[in-house]
Amino acid sequence: MRLACISDVCLGYGSPQIGQLVRSLCAQYQAENLVIEPRCDGSPPQHQHFPELNIERAEMRYDPYTPPGRIEYLLEGRRRLNQYDPDILVICCTFCLPVVFKLRKRPSMVIYYSLEAIPFYGAFDMEMNRHIDDLVDLVIFPEENRAVEEVRRFGFDGVPKAVLFNCTNADAENPEKNFAPQRNGRVIYAGAIDQVATFSSYYTKPEAGRFPIDLYGPIRVQTEKQRQDFIGALTGQVRYQGYLANEEVAEARRKYAYSLVAWNPNVENQLYAAPNKFFESIADGVPPITAPHPQCKMIIDRYKCGILMRDWSEPEFFSALDRALRLYETDSWREMVSNCATAVRQELTWDHQFEKLRVHLRVNQN
Repeated sequence: MRLACISDVCLGYGSPQIGQLVRSLCAQYQAENLVIEPRCDGSPPQHQHFPELNIERAEMRYDPYTPPGRIEYLLEGRRRLNQYDPDILVICCTFCLPVVFKLRKRPSMVIYYSLEAIPFYGAFDMEMNRHIDDLVDLVIFPEENRAVEEVRRFGFDGVPKAVLFNCTNADAENPEKNFAPQRNGRVIYAGAIDQVATFSSYYTKPEAGRFPIDLYGPIRVQTEKQRQDFIGALTGQVRYQGYLANEEVAEARRKYAYSLVAWNPNVENQLYAAPNKFFESIADGVPPITAPHPQCKMIIDRYKCGILMRDWSEPEFFSALDRALRLYETDSWREMVSNCATAVRQELTWDHQFEKLRVHLRVNQN
């Protein structure tokens, strides 16, 4: 039994659930595996963190996230998939979907892991997704509202569908064993730092300087000067700590009092975001301070395991930080940490989520 996965990201830097899904499917079917990832400049391979996976990084001349780079990557991915001839194929995101049209042989099972909102990729991808009903056997979404919208738009008629939260593979029996007993009293933000998408301008405001915030992640600007200008504009207690791989961020995050999670909801992809860092923070016992994205709000309301902003505005951003830090090391904060453990025990682990998928998986593959 051979299982292949073509990823839209470099493993170890984003979408950790890709590796988790491949591991779970390999265990389900006792399958060998091949994972194809793009070449990403500035992101050295993190294959050492995935010893069970056979990861191959595509040789490329162009940035995979440019039009010629995407074509180059998908052509190379198709070539390698045809050579490997998998029984089961996992396609990550609409970014990688074109390969399914050009495979020499259709695998027995094709799983489409629709991690990102399809309209974000434009008209071509939207039209393409209307013509895959006979080419895929299962569609996975990470968020309920996004699933409803994309089924309405694209149909996927007759194709089984599942919603799996972007949870980490935490220990549901004893989640507290990974919680740090001592915290540094600071707030971590880990993710893309972007003026439009993630409100990076908030961190350079004079008011931000009074909050102990550490920023980790790529600074999305056009030039090195703009990058240095952003870092130079941080004042007071706000610090930029660099761009780390997932494993390194996870190690750092456990020491923090809170974790910030917010995207500008100006596009659907960011309103119905299914945030990895949100679930990872809860799994580490670090209460999230989050904007009211529907899935985040649902979980905070259900488990009382974090601080919920009322909206995405700058005043509310600072107000939520103020509320959170006033609660730090009080009984209310300790209860939030305890509720993180409850959420993990009851629902928020990858193993809990994968159980939703088992009903759709064929027991036998020839």
